[in-house]
Order: sequence, then structure tokens, then C-alpha cells
Amino acid sequence: MLAELKRAYSKKEPVVVTLWSPHWAYNDYDLKKLKDPKGAWGKGDGVHTLARKGFAGDNPVVAKWLKDFKLDEKQLTSLEAEINKAGKGRQQDAVRTWLKANPGVVDKLAPVPGGSTAAPAEAKRTLNVAWFPWDEDIAVTRLWKNVLERRGYKLNLKQMDVGPVYTGLAGGDIDLNFDAWLPYAQKNYWDKSKDKLRDLGTWYQPTSLEIAVPSYVKDVKSLADLKGKASTFGGRIIGIEPGTGEMNLLKTKVLPGYGLDKEYKVVDGSTPAMLAELKRAYAQKKPVAVVLWSPHWAYSRYDLTKLKDDKKLFGEGNTIRTVSSEKFPEQYPQLTRWIKNFRMSEDELGSLESEINARGQGHEDEAVAAWLKQHPDVADRMTGK
Repeated sequence: MLAELKRAYSKKEPVVVTLWSPHWAYNDYDLKKLKDPKGAWGKGDGVHTLARKGFAGDNPVVAKWLKDFKLDEKQLTSLEAEINKAGKGRQQDAVRTWLKANPGVVDKLAPVPGGSTAAPAEAKRTLNVAWFPWDEDIAVTRLWKNVLERRGYKLNLKQMDVGPVYTGLAGGDIDLNFDAWLPYAQKNYWDKSKDKLRDLGTWYQPTSLEIAVPSYVKDVKSLADLKGKASTFGGRIIGIEPGTGEMNLLKTKVLPGYGLDKEYKVVDGSTPAMLAELKRAYAQKKPVAVVLWSPHWAYSRYDLTKLKDDKKLFGEGNTIRTVSSEKFPEQYPQLTRWIKNFRMSEDELGSLESEINARGQGHEDEAVAAWLKQHPDVADRMTGK
């Protein structure tokens, strides 16, 4: 019908079409609504919002907003027209464009003290956020920093090792960490202090912990295949920070479980040092075995083989979660809700990590800002705006 209307209108040919109000066609074309003096179409229909039983009790503030919600025909048809012009898949972009042209609508529809851009009262207290020097934690922490600072929050970021982070969270000196690998990788730290911690939910899954080798290393597809091949790798497995849960599992369960603890030495170090060693060996096509995990940008940069863990000694079912101090949900109720609803896809996290890695150390905030311009819906999704 709309295609026929568009065709006829462009040629100024007479045409009669079935329509209704509100509709964006009245915004894009100069049309005449034919009067219905006999009322054959009926009168009195309105567009209502329906909710499940109990919704208003569970969400009284939102329920009041919805009860008071009104759009006039000009507003609705111009919004529909903007969405139609933007095309399928870009509806959210169209809404943002329309809101810029119709300032004040958000504050009228969902009124909060100080307006939609006002900082919540909880933002007055500075957030102490601990992060690990791991790519996914750098990415997610800097992402939250960007988004929350725009909402009026202040963040104090502290790079720390895993053990001190859990101690700081339990003691209330640290408020948040976005990179808890649970229930296995950091189990020993979680179990020591879990009564004084709060799990704010999973934001990324699935994950895996592994040893990886370049694909040009032949006949090594599993951890069991490392047996008897120590000379190939110089008797070394290149590790990361010694206090991590993955390194603890590797030394205490994985290597002994496969009978490799007498054959290989785990080289303690750091994530950057491990990646540098991987880069050097890969460039020279030399065998190397490194501690890795998924998700990680190294798998898109290099052709690597994840060694199968047939005995499941690294554990299965880890998810990446946000953990907080015991009092955090009371101190930051709004932020707690945002965090609990936060999710990232593999493509989103991988592309953000790659952007940060490409721009280099010291340019993380710049990388996040650039990435968000390409993914504008993420910030809105994170804070429910």
C-alpha cells in the first residue's frame, strides 16, 4: 500500500489508500483524511500500554511514568517518519536523532529530579574500582568509566593483583571489580571472603582457561600431547601473573593431573610479558606454549591451538562477573541495577579489546570513546537511558 502511495504521489496520480492515524505517511505526504460522517469506522479507540498483573507494584515509578505518558499526533508521526527514514536495524539511531530535535521529551516522559542528565545522589561518593592488567578487564573497566563519568560519577581506578583485590573488597576499601572469573578460576579467593562480598552477576560468557600453542606446532592438540615433548618447548610454559586463579590451577591441578609437573617449568611473569614472548616466537615460527584464556584478542591476531583439557582440570562453566563490597548495593542502588543488567557479546568485547590494543598503552580512554561512537547503543543499554 505504501509503495503504491509513494509511486502515485510522485507522479501526482489520484490514489485512494487505507490508512490510520497516527501514521508517518501524514508527516511525509500532504494527504486528505476522508470524513466519515456516519461514523462507520467507529470512534474512541486509543493506543494503550498493557502490563502483566503486578507490574505496577513491582515498578511503581515506571508505572506512574507510563500512566502519565502521552504523545500527540505530530510527535508520534514525526518519530515514526524518522525511524522509517533511518531504515531497518537503525531504529535506535533514529530515536536519538528525534530526541535531539525534540529536547525535553525525556524529562517530561520520565521525570527525575534535576532532569535526565542529572547525576544520581549516590554519585557524590567516589567509586574505588580495582582492575587487573588483563585485556577484558582493561576494556570493561574503561568502558564503565566513560559511561559513568558522563552520568556524573567519579571513579578512582587502581591496578591490583587478584588476592589484594578480594581483600580490599571484603574490607570495604575497594567498591568494585568487573573481572571475577567464577565459580572456578578465582574460587580460592572468593571462598575466603564470600560472606563479605556481593556477586552482581555475569556480564560475559562462555569463557575458557587454557594453554595455547601456535598452530604450526604439529602433533600437539591437547594437554596430554605435551607429555614427552618438553624439549620442543625448552621445558617452559610461559605464564602470567603468579597470583591469578588460572596460574594456581595450572600449578596445583593441571600439570600434576597430566603428569607434566616434573617435565615443565611455569615461568611466572605478567600478561604483557607473555604476549611479548608469544609475538616474538610466532614471528620466528618457534614452538612456544603460553597461558591464555578466552575471550582474548590473541586468537584473532595469531593462528593458535587451544590445547584440549580432556580431564577438565581447568574447570568448566566460568563466567565473567562483577563483584562488589558488602555495602555496595545499599550505597549505589541505581548503579547496582545497571550492573546486574549489563551484558556484552563476544563481538562487542573482542572489537573493544582490539581497538584498545591497536591504539596502545596510555590511550585506553581515547580508544573507548572511538569505539562507543561506532556502538552508540551500548552506552544507552548500560544505563537504561
